[in-house]
Amino acid sequence: MLNQEDRITNRQELQEWLKYERAKYPCGFVKRFLTIGETAVLLKHQKLLRKTEYYLNTNKKLRFIISKFKLTRLQTKYELHVPLNCCGKGLKIVHLGPVLINNRSTVGRDCSFHMNSALVAGGTNDGVPTLGDRVIVGYGACVLGSVKIANYVAIGANAVVNKDCLEENVAIAGVPAKIISRNGSLEWNKNRKNGTG
Repeated sequence: MLNQEDRITNRQELQEWLKYERAKYPCGFVKRFLTIGETAVLLKHQKLLRKTEYYLNTNKKLRFIISKFKLTRLQTKYELHVPLNCCGKGLKIVHLGPVLINNRSTVGRDCSFHMNSALVAGGTNDGVPTLGDRVIVGYGACVLGSVKIANYVAIGANAVVNKDCLEENVAIAGVPAKIISRNGSLEWNKNRKNGTG
């Protein structure tokens, strides 16, 4: 779960988060209005997620109930299990499809999730994953248990991460996952900061 200071607590913050995340899902007005196509659905999900968090955090009970109902219906339809107040600003789900995030996990800013990715508790280990900022979770990757992932880490497709990765700017992959390259995601993240990636 995000700390209180990392949550949406007023209308201005809500508008700021929505504007910031809208840029991650580029689609035309007509597609957005009619919710046509994958990008428009993912943008609608982000908007509902953030509004529901705002209503919960500001104790707007009736609006929260209505928004939570709409969000749950959309998440169930597309198998998106993204709990409230777990993911920092700039969350990006890359494609429609199953994404599972444990409701006690913490996900930093500007993280990306591909289809079939999961952050889950580790069976006998009661802990849950904690991801830093700008982490990429590849297709089919699973992070389990009380694992901590540093900033700027790229997790490869179908990786199983069951140990901490506290080194920044690395790519990890395999079963179990281990570092396969250093500075692996540094260039990608520099490009994103500059708006070219």
